[in-house]
Amino acid sequence: MAAAVAVRSKRRLLPHLYRLLHSTAAPSPNRFLRHASPVPRAADHSPFLRLPAARVSTLPTGLRVVTQSYPAATRMASVGVWVDAGSRFELPGTNGTAHFLEHMAFKGTERRPTANALEVEIEDMGARLNAYTSREQTTFFADVQGRDVPAALDVLSDILQHPRFPQQGIQRERGVILREMEEVSCRPFC
Repeated sequence: MAAAVAVRSKRRLLPHLYRLLHSTAAPSPNRFLRHASPVPRAADHSPFLRLPAARVSTLPTGLRVVTQSYPAATRMASVGVWVDAGSRFELPGTNGTAHFLEHMAFKGTERRPTANALEVEIEDMGARLNAYTSREQTTFFADVQGRDVPAALDVLSDILQHPRFPQQGIQRERGVILREMEEVSCRPFC
């Protein structure tokens, strides 16, 4: 008997819910269209089109340097090094090496012996130091105030020319990289 009462009460409730969900009080799925223009409008991209072209110069060592000046943004700068060493160039037996070396680069240098020493120097500048590895390249970069470009370049060159590979850092980063690889490989199926 109790089951029959429950079924009858649900039958009375369903039409009420249906009316509520489809009433004018419910927001229309087309409610955003009233803000849209019937004529497509192009965004004004002219400030970006007026940017000066990048200048590529080559140092006596063969290092290519790309510079571009932004007159309206003279207070900030981004400096970086792009290395043609991405996953595309790795063999099955060396898979993950570029990414591993990218992580290890921030473990310290001869002049800045710990990861903390690197972090403190960058943070004291109010800068941001980062890196990433893609299929084609490994990139190390810093976003700094314009006056700190020489110091940021010094840090970047020290990281790339004089890295330290402390044993405990090697084991730790090996685990980090293996976990990241596992996350990427199972992403479509997890």
